[in-house]
Amino acid sequence: MKTKLLVAAIFALPVFGFAPQSFSADKIQLTFMSWEASPLESASIRAGLEDFKKANPDVDVTYVTAPFAQHHAKLRTMMAAGTAPDVFYLNPDYQRDFINNGQLLDLTEMFPKYWELKDFIASSQKKMQVDVDGQKRIYGVDVCTVGPVLYYNKKLFDEAKVPYPPTKLEDQWTWDQFVGYMKQLTKIENGKTVQYGTSNFEEGMNLYTTQEMVASNGAKWFNDDFTKAVGMDSPETRDALEKIKALRTSGLAPDPTSIGLDTTNSPTQMLLTGRVATLFMGSWGLQELAASKIELGAGLPPKMGGQFTPMSSCNIDAVWAGTKHPKEAVELVSFLTSMKFATPIYKSGLWMPNRLSMYEPEKLKTWYDPAVYPEGWINMKSLWTTSGLRWFDQITHADEVYNIMSDELQSFFYSNKPLDQVLPEAQSRVNEAMAQ
Repeated sequence: MKTKLLVAAIFALPVFGFAPQSFSADKIQLTFMSWEASPLESASIRAGLEDFKKANPDVDVTYVTAPFAQHHAKLRTMMAAGTAPDVFYLNPDYQRDFINNGQLLDLTEMFPKYWELKDFIASSQKKMQVDVDGQKRIYGVDVCTVGPVLYYNKKLFDEAKVPYPPTKLEDQWTWDQFVGYMKQLTKIENGKTVQYGTSNFEEGMNLYTTQEMVASNGAKWFNDDFTKAVGMDSPETRDALEKIKALRTSGLAPDPTSIGLDTTNSPTQMLLTGRVATLFMGSWGLQELAASKIELGAGLPPKMGGQFTPMSSCNIDAVWAGTKHPKEAVELVSFLTSMKFATPIYKSGLWMPNRLSMYEPEKLKTWYDPAVYPEGWINMKSLWTTSGLRWFDQITHADEVYNIMSDELQSFFYSNKPLDQVLPEAQSRVNEAMAQ
């Protein structure tokens, strides 16, 4: 580890002890690579980069994208070839692996010059401060946060005379209350379900929603320093996974494996077309849903245990340890994580602010658009401002762990493999992967 970190530190020296750089007639060339979450996000990035280039006339930035599924593998290949982008999106799940490989520039000493750590929400602070050889170091900067929300079609609730999901924690539904209402919202005609109560609790994308429900039921899958899996095979995990599966097996939720065969039946499309009444999905889904013509509502997810545990996270912006222009690369990260850059994207509903100051009344006015955000959304701000950090954002060997958990959970959800086999095997396999 220390040898690899020394390599990163060598690259960092020009940042922390650089002499004033004399630019030649040619502009400094930087490359920024992200995945494309939405056309609006890419358009916002392109517009923002033009502003950056105007403010930094000696720097030119090339913007490239890669599909999310290929992004990190492509980064690794480019780094091995010495052709990696100077600045890039990094899913926090992979942060420790990239740090251990000496691939990220250490930003710790530069951080106070550009950012105020205490203004970041708790989960962002925890995500960015990585323990390396007994010290907290910063290798990437958080730009926003996202977390699961229960979206719903108001018209379907009104027709069924079911109360809307609450937005205040003191009114949050229990799991049993939620299931009872979902039964009322499920419609069967001629032996066929034409409207399901809910969808997306068995989410495949990074287990965002599944992980939150398991945590909400009191389970804990890793030890305190996230070096070992310890609580996957627990009564709390078993109970949560059984309840989630029962939504589908009892007919209250569609089979997501069938949905995936037809893109017109995606979780968002099923809500928009009235085939499901509620959708448990990351807050990033609001941008697409708000642009629709349905009467959209949003509320808190149900709580399984006595203490609800929201989780939030999002990508970090990082600098390649091998960049030839560390000073300018850090300046670019500063711009891409600034509130000036992020506010239009917050306003669209794609991102949520990760700065506490943005939730204060005066700053709130700059991005909280009632035409985009459903009534009562701001009542749920604790889903982001006081949320915990996702477990998987704090582990090593993320690829292997994801593959293992996806394999094991699918065998339970869709192949009926019993949990008393699934969970011990999952925990054992995860520990083997993390010990490599």
